[in-house]
Amino acid sequence: MKIISYQKLLNKKSVIYVDVRTPTEFAESTIPGAVNIPIFTNEERSEVGTIYTQQSPAAARLLAVDLVSPKIPKIIREIKELTENYQHVIIFCARGGMRSESIATFSELAGFEVYKLEGGYKAYRNFILKELQDYQLTAKLLVIHGFTGIGKTDLLYKLKDAGIAIIDLEGLANHRGSAFGSIGLGQPRNQKMFDSLLWERLEEIKDSKVVAIEAESKRIGISTLPPFLLEAMNNGLHTLIKNPLNSRIDRIINEYRGNYDQDEEHFLQATLEAITCIKKHLVKKIGNKEYNKLVNYCENGKLEKVVEILLTEYYDPLYLHSQNKCDYFDLEIEEDDLEKIKERIIEFINN
Repeated sequence: MKIISYQKLLNKKSVIYVDVRTPTEFAESTIPGAVNIPIFTNEERSEVGTIYTQQSPAAARLLAVDLVSPKIPKIIREIKELTENYQHVIIFCARGGMRSESIATFSELAGFEVYKLEGGYKAYRNFILKELQDYQLTAKLLVIHGFTGIGKTDLLYKLKDAGIAIIDLEGLANHRGSAFGSIGLGQPRNQKMFDSLLWERLEEIKDSKVVAIEAESKRIGISTLPPFLLEAMNNGLHTLIKNPLNSRIDRIINEYRGNYDQDEEHFLQATLEAITCIKKHLVKKIGNKEYNKLVNYCENGKLEKVVEILLTEYYDPLYLHSQNKCDYFDLEIEEDDLEKIKERIIEFINN
């Protein structure tokens, strides 16, 4: 059986990772781009574990054989299809144990060349942690500051289209660090997946001289930024964007409404749920009276008023007090047109 470490795969092309752990394990965290071909269902793995602890390892192995045997033909057909499309098919489980070893063995017996990932997901995770701990970022960061709703994320991608390297932290975290958190985005990514995606992005832009990034606090969604990145942001080139409140309100509503294909009722419900989720924080800041007014506006479809209150009475003061503290800006732009802002930033970078 061919066993290979993750490090040795970094420079290889046409690689696909096959995660044979349960759907639950896969959903929690995996190697980015991996496909899930589970050897056990969630319930089956739990059952095998129970037999292992309550009876014996031998009894658990017999049960595992009974559960897996009927699935082998289907699993091998899926592996076969992958070998036809990729040069390197890498099988892994939690620690490089019996689950990945059995699928790799069956695949080889069927005549397909595959590899087992040394140490499984645990070894991969340890590699990512070590990389982020020791990471040497050589690029200068262009840190974009501004209140919620100025279009920082859209601006990032306009800069990317113009050839400027970017790191979209909110995209990596699947969470907007702004008024509505993860409305329309599903669950935010956990620390493990965030770290993996961040490291991949850092590797993609490692030869860039300047990298644009939004100003963020230490925590984004449910993930925490690594110390080296926070330090690089503090030492970066700081750009402050300003535009009118009404423009910010319109931009926020249009952006989040777009996630619901103009389904106004669904959008209003999601907005109300988002407000309810942060009720404790809102009430502490704006009081019960203003909070109830906020809910009433939302229930009556007055989204402009909802966003205005959230911005002026909660998020703007919060931003000023706790986030992205910066005493000096290398560039300040008061403009509503993102194209013009982009051009100003590019001119600043080039000079």
